[in-house]
Amino acid sequence: MRTDQELTALAQKVFADPAAYTTTREQVEALHDRAPGAYELATLAFKDKNATAWRLVQNGVFGLPMFKVTSGRTVDSRRRPFFRGDLISAGIRDIVWEVEEQNVPRLEPPTPLTGEKAAEFIEAEFRRRSVQHHPMFQYLAETKLTSTQERAAVLAYLHSVMVRIRTVHRSIMLVQIPMEFHDCIKLSKLVIDELGSGELNQAHAQRTVLDIERWGDKVDWHAPVDSVEMRAMLNWNLRTVTHPDSLWSFTGIFSIEWNSYLELRAALLALRKRGIPDEKMDVLVEHGEGEPYDKDKHAFLVRQELGRRIETPADCVQVYSGIAYHQALYHSFFEGEFAKLRQSVESAS
Repeated sequence: MRTDQELTALAQKVFADPAAYTTTREQVEALHDRAPGAYELATLAFKDKNATAWRLVQNGVFGLPMFKVTSGRTVDSRRRPFFRGDLISAGIRDIVWEVEEQNVPRLEPPTPLTGEKAAEFIEAEFRRRSVQHHPMFQYLAETKLTSTQERAAVLAYLHSVMVRIRTVHRSIMLVQIPMEFHDCIKLSKLVIDELGSGELNQAHAQRTVLDIERWGDKVDWHAPVDSVEMRAMLNWNLRTVTHPDSLWSFTGIFSIEWNSYLELRAALLALRKRGIPDEKMDVLVEHGEGEPYDKDKHAFLVRQELGRRIETPADCVQVYSGIAYHQALYHSFFEGEFAKLRQSVESAS
């Protein structure tokens, strides 16, 4: 068994900046050199449950020069090697994600399901596992706070939302790129709304910015993600929505869309209970208004489209296992966000 120091040295080799290798041949040779280490780290992380390896893998994948959780800016470079131009990063992340996928706990429905029945089951399971039931929302709704503490709590939550919502529109676009034309048309309204139909202040990420500014604070579009648990969840989002298996990619966008609805609805109801006016949480109203589905029924649309893709009982098992794994990752980082929110309130006392 490798020591933590040895694992750290291995990760440094595997995830070393690939930018030094510019030609395709150089990249292939470098990937061949790093691949065994990537496989070893991923196996230790996801099969053997080695905590140090898991942390090193999640931080390493998140640091690769690919799709970032920012506005998309790459400092001092015009290179965007996401789809092409970086075989090293593409190969390492695929090795890691293949091992992770192989070790996702397998869950089976009580009876074999396909089509709409399967989608109904997946929706119910997602609702049951969602962070909408997290104690953070009871805290936001019922905890006695001064006006200063209330402001700190709301801002802590909105900043947490901002980290995730600034990438949702691109996740939707990534899912749609390989889709057939008619499927793209069906789902295009999701990304059109996320981008505000071309109007900046109507774009959902910008709505979050404006809400934060209404509370007297500012947004850094490039604020780093420090939590390894949040990095793990964001890595999994990226892994699913860009998966070559279209059912996996649709499982990913289902999870992202339904989290946007259920979590932000829970926050909306909690803050309304506190007496916060809707105009000071516009993004929560936009995403969370409506029951049992969001007012635009985007979540329902995704649910229907997912059902069309569940053609066999094995498909349902794959989707069920995928959404359960996604929600486990979501809960892990959410615990940290709740702790940070409470710390913000205590510091405002």
